Amino acid sequence: MIKAVTQSVRRIGGVALLAVRASLRTKVVASLLVLLTVCVAVLPGVVKGDGTPEGDVHILLAYTLGFAFGIQCLATLWASCALFAAEIDSERMSLSAVKPVRAAEFWAGKWLALLALNAAVLLVVYAGVYAQLAWRMHRSGWEAADRPVSRRVTRPVLPTPREEARQTFELMRQKDLLPKGLSEKAVLRALEEKAQERYDVINPGEQVRWQFRLARPLREGEPVTVRVKFDTEYSTREHVKGVCRLSCRERPGKTVEVALDDFTQNALEFAVDTRAFASEEAGKEASRSGGNGLREFELVFLHAGDPHKSSALMVRFRQDVALLTPGGSFEANFARAACVQWGVLALLAAFGLTLSACFSLPVAAFVATVLLVLTMVGNSVVQVVTEEDEALWRNRIGIWVSRGVHGASSQAMSVEPLKALTNGERIEVGVLGASLAWNVAWLPLLLAVAGCAVLRRRELADAD
Repeated sequence: MIKAVTQSVRRIGGVALLAVRASLRTKVVASLLVLLTVCVAVLPGVVKGDGTPEGDVHILLAYTLGFAFGIQCLATLWASCALFAAEIDSERMSLSAVKPVRAAEFWAGKWLALLALNAAVLLVVYAGVYAQLAWRMHRSGWEAADRPVSRRVTRPVLPTPREEARQTFELMRQKDLLPKGLSEKAVLRALEEKAQERYDVINPGEQVRWQFRLARPLREGEPVTVRVKFDTEYSTREHVKGVCRLSCRERPGKTVEVALDDFTQNALEFAVDTRAFASEEAGKEASRSGGNGLREFELVFLHAGDPHKSSALMVRFRQDVALLTPGGSFEANFARAACVQWGVLALLAAFGLTLSACFSLPVAAFVATVLLVLTMVGNSVVQVVTEEDEALWRNRIGIWVSRGVHGASSQAMSVEPLKALTNGERIEVGVLGASLAWNVAWLPLLLAVAGCAVLRRRELADAD
């Protein structure tokens, strides 16, 4: 058994090594490296920011890494679609029918080759971007507050969108407000989608409060940053005033109050030193004991604007309100973002290889393009489709395909690494692990089973 596994691993490694060598000899890799070099070296100088450190960080992390990743996605998909299709068309694949190399070993070897190439290219791209970022920080002498950071994001303690949808559904049922002609499942799905984007309206003179529970307790002296984003009528923004009050349940009676008067579309942030919640006696006791953990916070916002001049404020409490706490180094978060993107490239490589095993190169490229389009429009189709549309038999296949593609792609792209880097938000290890499990294990395994089944049939047919 051990000998068989060892031989299989050697065959997979041999296939991977040959695939890497073949790829390095092609013009595709050379062209990819040239494009990525231009993207990393030239784009940050061509695209001008607002002259602030925040603008430079946004260009390097969002634009440069984003364009480079887009180029890699297209190159990976095209290269993987061509791997099996080219060998089958040239009849080189028929040789595998008389060699002790299984279809699964061919598939795994070529997939690992693409993974290795993508990892090497990502390493070069991220190293180049980080070098430019470090050089700009050194050249401009950025202050500590201007440097990119990694912070944990804690949202308010609220019911999940599904729980809120169920509560709203029961309330509508009691008041006989349920829409006619729609099933319970359709109504719950619509309510759950609305719950994620639902706004709270805060009129002048009103206040709203949110409760927070941190995943990791803060020691006294560590900062906690409040981030809130409000939407309001543009013409009345100058008259809008507000007051934020942050308190800690472990330190009752102590509140930090901050006045706000700049209600633009940008998120409002202010940092609070947790020592502000401690009395002198509590501070001495905390110093002797090594620091007490602060975990539960309450944020209260009061709309203090003139009711005759200012309009109401709107806030998406599930997305626009958060507490930010220290979350490790930016470099570690930078590496986690690269791992997330590598996982997406691994999924694209598996997808392209399966298409390559099923179709010729032109057909595989066409199917890949169609599915990419479905991925982009699938969310819109899922949102606007009605139960009446689904009742028509001619629409069902399209709706089912759109929902399937949307479900798989939304799970695969659930983590937005570049947005997290730009906003200074920590990519949690658990989230990273779930993303890699989906993109590097489960979906590629399903695609490999389908691709190998088709590949084996095609190579045996060619051998006959």
